[in-house]
Amino acid sequence: MLGSGLAIPASARAVPRFPSVGQGDLPIVAAVKPNNYRPDQPIETSSDPYRRMTAPVTINGKGPYFFVVDTGANQSVISLELATELGLAPGGSVDLHGVAGVEVTPTVMAARMQLGGRVRQDVRLPTLPQAAIGALGILGIDHLRDERITLDFRSHELTIEESHYEDVPPFTSRVKARQRSGQLTIVDADLAGIPVSAFLDSGAERTIGNPALYELAVLKVQQGGFFNVPIISVSGKTIPGRIALLPVLRLGYVKLVDISVTFADLHVFQIWGLDKPAILVGMDTLSTFDSVTLDFGRAEVLFELYPGKRSTSRG
Repeated sequence: MLGSGLAIPASARAVPRFPSVGQGDLPIVAAVKPNNYRPDQPIETSSDPYRRMTAPVTINGKGPYFFVVDTGANQSVISLELATELGLAPGGSVDLHGVAGVEVTPTVMAARMQLGGRVRQDVRLPTLPQAAIGALGILGIDHLRDERITLDFRSHELTIEESHYEDVPPFTSRVKARQRSGQLTIVDADLAGIPVSAFLDSGAERTIGNPALYELAVLKVQQGGFFNVPIISVSGKTIPGRIALLPVLRLGYVKLVDISVTFADLHVFQIWGLDKPAILVGMDTLSTFDSVTLDFGRAEVLFELYPGKRSTSRG
């Protein structure tokens, strides 16, 4: 399934609270700057002002082509335009699960698909218009299982390597996770004191809460603190949503203060069977940090935030 892929709010700022240099697994408090959303402003899922992280992919020996790395997508996707340019053979149709629901989508066959030293043969890829996905393709977790992915927001670089253990670097907190449908889920998490399952989604520009979380979040927000927001999917469908500022999102040792959350009944929540409070943590939140490392093989996440690099806000 495709990740949420929602439009990006303004850039975030943060400051950590750390003891001495060189200690790992430390608490982090990050103050997230409120976004510049205007009431009733549509959120376009295909817009990409944050410039999501991409990785070079070669297909049938041609390329590289830069695909968006989406840790919230079960299935990799190629743009219809690139598939046509490469002359890829049709592979039938599949049901593709996206933000708004299920759509029957044509596929193509790639004899060889390579990411760095990792090669897959006879790969079946659903196709979507490039304007809809905002890239030449999407690299989902079907290509990322057992890998270690680092999103370096300082240099806007992405590293994909084999899963491995390492001592926690300075100014970094390690948070254990679980795998659910392939995605990394942080279960030791809460939003404004409400226990949640948190999914880290590098393909979603905005952080999204499910209806079960919304029902409890309304008790934490002052009257008039929610705004309606129409969410437009890549297929042009409109999903009603509501957006509000919540005081704290905690992910293990990590706390994010004043976090903007959009609430919507996305199809991805339904197919995961999530009737309990859950949240997709998007790039608006992840990019608060200097870097975020998702180790799928070890089921853990490392959040790095250097002192003095963000605003002086504190949580």
